[in-house]
Amino acid sequence: MDSQQTAPQPEAADDPAECAGFVDVSVRLTGFDAFELRATGMVRAYHDTTLEQVGRPAVGRFLEDLAAAGGDPEGLTDEVSRDIARAITHLWYLGVWPPLARSTHAALGREKPNTAFVVSPEAYVEGLAWRTFHGHPPGAKPPGFGTWSDPPPAAPARPAEGPA
Repeated sequence: MDSQQTAPQPEAADDPAECAGFVDVSVRLTGFDAFELRATGMVRAYHDTTLEQVGRPAVGRFLEDLAAAGGDPEGLTDEVSRDIARAITHLWYLGVWPPLARSTHAALGREKPNTAFVVSPEAYVEGLAWRTFHGHPPGAKPPGFGTWSDPPPAAPARPAEGPA
């Protein structure tokens, strides 16, 4: 490969603009960068699941609320927006769409059942939970022969808080 060319990011070329926006929001919610999220191969499935479960108008309000909070999910004050943020984060980490709070489900006026479900078999395998501790989903992505003998990567050093 020539030094002027860069490897394409997974899914990036096929994502409509709204999926790119979903990735940007997901970066803020999960703490993982866009490359890592795209590498799961789940962007389109999670984007579509979110729209199906809460509806485009609610997603629009959530995005407006997030923008008003300066892009910081901790700054969300609306209960419905906070619950949507929680659900999207849950989806990324576990591959499961969680039940929404009863009040959120009622406020959205959705006719869909308010139950948890696994989005796809790949969602379990690609859950971010495994990546947080450099683990592997049992029975799905073996780490490789003998890798059990190596210690896991060290956790990043945390800055000291205050005087020692």
